[in-house]
Amino acid sequence: MFKFQILNEAQRRKDPSLEDKLHGSDSLPLMLSIRSFFRIAVPYWKSRDSVMAWVLLAIIIGLTSGAIYIATAINTWYKAFWDTIQNYDIQGFKHQLLIFVILASIHVVVSVYNAYLRSTLAIRWRRWLTEKVMGEWLSDDAYYRMQLIDRKTENPDQRISEDLNSFVSGTISLLLGTASDLAMIGTFGVVLWDLSHSVTLTLWNDSKITLPDGYLLYLAIVYALGGTALTFLFGKPLVKLNFRQQRREADFRFSLVRIRENSEQVSLYHGQKEEGRILSARFSSLVANYIKLIICQKRLGFFTLGYAQLAVIFPILVAAPMYFARIITMGSIMQISSAFGRVQDSLSTVINNFSSWASFKADVDRLALYFDSMARAETVKCPEIKSEGADFVIRGLEVSTPQGKALASGIDLDLKAGDRLLIRGRSGCGKSTLIRAIAGIWPYADGEIIYPKSSKALFLSQRPYLPLGTLLEAACYPLACSETERSLVEKYFSLLGLDALVPKLDLDDNWSQILSLGEQQRVAIVRALVQRPDLLILDEATSALDPDLEGRACGILTDELKGSIFISVGHRPSLMKFHNLTLSYGEGKWVFARAQNSSALQEGSVGKE
Repeated sequence: MFKFQILNEAQRRKDPSLEDKLHGSDSLPLMLSIRSFFRIAVPYWKSRDSVMAWVLLAIIIGLTSGAIYIATAINTWYKAFWDTIQNYDIQGFKHQLLIFVILASIHVVVSVYNAYLRSTLAIRWRRWLTEKVMGEWLSDDAYYRMQLIDRKTENPDQRISEDLNSFVSGTISLLLGTASDLAMIGTFGVVLWDLSHSVTLTLWNDSKITLPDGYLLYLAIVYALGGTALTFLFGKPLVKLNFRQQRREADFRFSLVRIRENSEQVSLYHGQKEEGRILSARFSSLVANYIKLIICQKRLGFFTLGYAQLAVIFPILVAAPMYFARIITMGSIMQISSAFGRVQDSLSTVINNFSSWASFKADVDRLALYFDSMARAETVKCPEIKSEGADFVIRGLEVSTPQGKALASGIDLDLKAGDRLLIRGRSGCGKSTLIRAIAGIWPYADGEIIYPKSSKALFLSQRPYLPLGTLLEAACYPLACSETERSLVEKYFSLLGLDALVPKLDLDDNWSQILSLGEQQRVAIVRALVQRPDLLILDEATSALDPDLEGRACGILTDELKGSIFISVGHRPSLMKFHNLTLSYGEGKWVFARAQNSSALQEGSVGKE
């Protein structure tokens, strides 16, 4: 739904590098932004969840129409009120005050409920949109593949949490505001036309000038269009500066989060000075762009505020000759001033909201590039994992880096229930990448991968992932824990020397920051023992354990999961006794063999780098 590419096929064929250029730019062309806006906005309004949103929108439009009607009534009231003052009519004055109280009270109620319903509509839309976008980001490993193919689309967390919110609120406020302004133009344009009949005025040098019907409306249009053109001239740089500012803010926040998540390592390295340098550099970049932003806003502010102040006196100056010629009354001047101000404000919606529109376009551009990156990630397919038979089979597996460097070629394996394969080789030869390919998450691979039919697979990495929540939930992740699982967790915690953590199983905390790496690896091993997978893939999953603990952990896994297939990556020779097969890298090729402590030794070259 939201995984769309911002360029069509013809545009990509015409300039293959254009997509990469756009991902590195600070702003998209306007037509691409408009097209992207509709692709982001339309799905919600066509979904079944939008029924209530259409009802809310109808009520908001009704309230907005009511607000415009109240505004015209108040405009008419201006004339009557000021005429009572000019005529010293005390009874009429009191009567007009009563009318104002009624109109103002209705205006307050309508405005408050209008704002309330807009906020209600915004949160419903944002909830739906966020759930859909998060679902697509998490589906098909898009969150993982995006970082492999596109390093320019940074900070997906900000785009989901902040940019979606800004998109929804900006769409509602700016588009409904613009629609309201257009309605105001139509309503008060008629009022201005009625207030500006053709008239001939005598100027100070006795020359005469004839003003046509509707001249006040014409002047309002010319005044607003001229102001809009100059606003575009002064404010155009704001779009790129807003885009850059959001990127700088996200980068700075990400650096702060990185320090918090790796506080122990930074402290052990005494890396405060270097981290401070990195933070200062990113904050300085943020400040430098912000200074450019406020300088641009200052220039724009001088013009827009001057434009607004002149708009206060401009209609009075236009109407003053007719007042002094006794053609109109003081009430008419106030009515003209009010109506002219409404039309001018509505026509000047771009001027009044230019900064908001610039920020909104930056939000649309960031979301469009983010969704384009998800779509591009979807085109990079991982090898399909089949599920059939009773064995784990690999045929003709080819593995390479994202840059195309071959890491493995022509690997063939056939592992039966109870087999334990140890993958060995020097650092950098591609062991972990080979494991990712076997797990089905590495897109730069080709070949046939077959898991045993109806099997459960579990992957344990060198640095385990412990989700936020209780320690019990971390030990069972990604499954839910019942009383049965709880008793197993307590049992295996005791066997693996984690007795002190058993009373803390129900504590909700950031366990990845509390536990040592060795403790985290043992929690992950408990996870495997509780879930009892048919295929267990371990990428140096015991590297932080001392030899005794590692031996105990491997022994428990071997005893408890007798029928499971193990595929392990490791360096220690002590691991050999727990595996009956090896896949070793040496002299530019991968060699498959039966472990030396097994009953038979079979060797063969299975591929070259």
